[in-house]
Amino acid sequence: KQKLDIVDVVGNYVTLKKSGRNYKGLCPFHSEDSPSFMVSQELQIFKCFGCGEAGDIFAFIEKIEGVDFPQALETLADKAGVKLEKRSYNSTLDAQKKVIYEINHLTTSYYNFLLTKHNIGKPGLTYLKERRKLTDQTIRDFKLGYAPEAWDELYKALTKRGYKAEQLVAAGVALPRNNSQGFIDKFRGRIIFPLTAIDGKVVGFTGRTITDREPKYLNTGETAVFEKSHVIYALDKAKVAIKKLGCIFVEGQMDVISAHQAGITNVVATSGTALTVSQLTIISRYTKDLTFCFDADSAGEAAAKRGIALAEKEGFNIKVAIITKEYKDIDEFIQKDLASAKQALSEPIPAYDFLMTTAVKRYDKRSAIGKKKILEELVADFSQVTNKVLLDHYIKKISEELDVSEEVVSELLSKKTSAQKVNFAERPTLAVVSGKLPKNSSEEYILALLFKAPIDSQNSLLYKLEQADFTDESLQQIFSSLKKQLKSTKQFNIQEFIATIDQNLQEQVKELYLWDLGNLPEEPKSFAQEIQATFARVRRDTIQRELKNINAQIKQAEKEQDAKLLKELTKKFKEYSENLNTPYAEKN
Repeated sequence: KQKLDIVDVVGNYVTLKKSGRNYKGLCPFHSEDSPSFMVSQELQIFKCFGCGEAGDIFAFIEKIEGVDFPQALETLADKAGVKLEKRSYNSTLDAQKKVIYEINHLTTSYYNFLLTKHNIGKPGLTYLKERRKLTDQTIRDFKLGYAPEAWDELYKALTKRGYKAEQLVAAGVALPRNNSQGFIDKFRGRIIFPLTAIDGKVVGFTGRTITDREPKYLNTGETAVFEKSHVIYALDKAKVAIKKLGCIFVEGQMDVISAHQAGITNVVATSGTALTVSQLTIISRYTKDLTFCFDADSAGEAAAKRGIALAEKEGFNIKVAIITKEYKDIDEFIQKDLASAKQALSEPIPAYDFLMTTAVKRYDKRSAIGKKKILEELVADFSQVTNKVLLDHYIKKISEELDVSEEVVSELLSKKTSAQKVNFAERPTLAVVSGKLPKNSSEEYILALLFKAPIDSQNSLLYKLEQADFTDESLQQIFSSLKKQLKSTKQFNIQEFIATIDQNLQEQVKELYLWDLGNLPEEPKSFAQEIQATFARVRRDTIQRELKNINAQIKQAEKEQDAKLLKELTKKFKEYSENLNTPYAEKN
């Protein structure tokens, strides 16, 4: 932390602009049009006043990269040039993993070289560039490769580098021959898609045939570094976009690559397996907003329904992007009609609208039997919904769509719901603050201004303010501590101030210091006007509270017929009322 500046670290991911003593930019953790993401160079912290994410450089790397603290530590140590000493408690397994990572790296480079630089890779290159319309840059970015039809090209290349046959088998790139006489390459006549973990290491491969060999897709078997149900294709490339835009799941690698090439970079895919809880757990580190965009066939619809059911249990906000019927998948959709494909991905429909649409499409809603089948399917899908507002909304939609009374739909759904008792909690949405923070909390805003005011202005204003001007107890304590600090110093330092106050208040002070004041502190005249106007607002609020209190006392005095007290209170009420109309009223 001493060697790295948070502005430089965050600046690798976010475009930051100077804003007074702080820096601001568009938050990388949620989508916004106006910047509410603040970074303090003095305090070496960040905070987004839109989504609430905050912390130091370690917290930032953990959140932006989706890693735990040890991985964040390694990342930052590497940036800082600090050598970390590691202790291993399973040296044999660690050594095996190291070798597999090396083999996977060399395999990636070898197949990529054959595809892009060698005549043997021409079939693969022709397939990718002419049929799939991929650019050279995309092929480089995704490190695509080509495994030739020959039996053991990779095996021979890697054994020449000193790797043993059993190591290549353990890595999943070679297999023993059926007659047990020697070894062959696992992938032959296939486009190679390296499967990369979050840290950039290749953990395995998917090979797609271009010669109609079965299976169409072939994956690395499970190894010491590869477990298929835990891998999400292209998450290493999509993670930053996912933080801001949510995650779009598609079916295959080519769907992902086409989307990224078209500039849609929050797209990922499972690695040849149905969506798993483990994959959803990984995605939840980045977002809770999930969109499914599976192939436009019955298998794709079934996969989407399974995904919705699974993701619903994990608490995701789920939508479905619809591929128009003339295209079989998002890859083809992008190739033939990019504008419409982008629109479909940016305007997905709610998951339950999708379930309604597919059920109605499957049966004849005009016939009694068709209505019965549609309702049976929808009751099964909607039985997990217990939120009354959501249920009421879809009861009306289903009733209207099928021309069936709301009472019938409601009865069917309520029976199934009460039997299953599945929890479906309503999820509140986050309010996003953009631009300068709201000033309705004038007590907080005056403190945020005071922290950055010249020392003379600080002393002058603190003399005019009192604890009674703050209704929040923590703000009263911060105010008192600030007043005390300024009596004993000629120059205010925010770090020294934070070190002297109660630990329970330190985070609140840091947050106030991060408030976006724009260029106010650097424009003396504007800053003075702003601070005086805020002071006047704080004082007016105090006077209004006092008037309300005096008014209650007057009513009590009238009840008790205490003429002397009534006269005093009436006079006091008049004085406060006059102060209320004075722009910069001070307390009497």
